[in-house]
Amino acid sequence: MESAKQLYRWWFGYGSPVTLGVFRTIFCSLIFINFVMVGLFWNDWFGQTGYVPAEIGAKWLDSHYMSGGDRSLLINRIDPLFGVTNELIVKAVYWGTVGFAALSAVGLWTRFSTFCLAVGVVAIHHRNPIILHGGDTWMRVVSVYLALGPSGAAVSLDRWLARRRGTAGEQPELISMWPQRLIAYNLALLYFTTTWAKWFGGLWKSGDATWYPARLHEFDKFPVPAFLVDYPMVKITSWGSLAVEFALGTLVFFKSLRKYVLLGGIMLHSWIEYSMNIPLFAFLMMSSYIVFYEGEETAAWWDRLKARIARS
Repeated sequence: MESAKQLYRWWFGYGSPVTLGVFRTIFCSLIFINFVMVGLFWNDWFGQTGYVPAEIGAKWLDSHYMSGGDRSLLINRIDPLFGVTNELIVKAVYWGTVGFAALSAVGLWTRFSTFCLAVGVVAIHHRNPIILHGGDTWMRVVSVYLALGPSGAAVSLDRWLARRRGTAGEQPELISMWPQRLIAYNLALLYFTTTWAKWFGGLWKSGDATWYPARLHEFDKFPVPAFLVDYPMVKITSWGSLAVEFALGTLVFFKSLRKYVLLGGIMLHSWIEYSMNIPLFAFLMMSSYIVFYEGEETAAWWDRLKARIARS
């Protein structure tokens, strides 16, 4: 019973909103950058004369269609732009989402901005699901969670303006921690299920999996020494990836192991970012690691950093 009470207090107890505010700032900035990057080629990806007209995107999203008519695989999805072929409407939603990403990043009208951002991200992602990668899926999930919680309670223009008006104290009010816990739990679940799926695939279990992406030259980014993508290093990187991802799904919740597990995740994603052209994937994942820290820990780290800068 005591363990259940501790879990309840950890999940639903109150704490500092600083970590959630810092995370919102970084993550929504990455959403803004991502949408601007893709928007430079807007017509190619979302225009009716581009690679994926609206009807093709809708068919790809339709699990009933993609499964060959198997109704057991039918999934109902929220698709605000379903059937919309007017490019002016799609452009308005797209660039409106970019604007709400910027507002969410700085924390202005945060409740409204994060809600509109979540709706916009879902709408645009479901408009063309063909081009999405795992980082985009995580972006979509997190945007919804940020809209659910008081993510503007700290590190935001909303709080700065409230302090200017005299309606907020020097320290931000404590918040229920469940929105931050929900993000942390789903991040850990992401890594755990990834490990689970890989373990039941022969290439990962045999230690040969990382040999293949190194030969997909459309993903080439920066030069990689040949010995790092050949045997025996392939065995080390394949099994090492499994070990790190398993730790990120389980051991990361143990405070004494947390920084070592997260360091392993940073090394893993840094290598992916260097060697493979998967836009912003590594940054989206690594920026999320801060949710495993309490707001008090984040604030204390910032105070130590300021003191160190002042001394130097």
